[in-house]
Amino acid sequence: MCFRPAEISMNKCPACGAVCKPNATECPACGAEMSIVMIDNEAQQARFAAEANAPKAPAAPAAPSPK
Repeated sequence: MCFRPAEISMNKCPACGAVCKPNATECPACGAEMSIVMIDNEAQQARFAAEANAPKAPAAPAAPSPK
């Protein structure tokens, strides 16, 4: 059985740039209102997998050789 803990990331205050707790509704440093951002981990993981499996760009053609 695999257990993956919930993704927790700290928020930055948009006003002063202080690092705040993820569930903070206001910045403890300056009192600015914080928005709580929810991350959809499954969608993010699917996007990362799609980017990893995307076809690579073709290489540039070789320059013609002088005769």
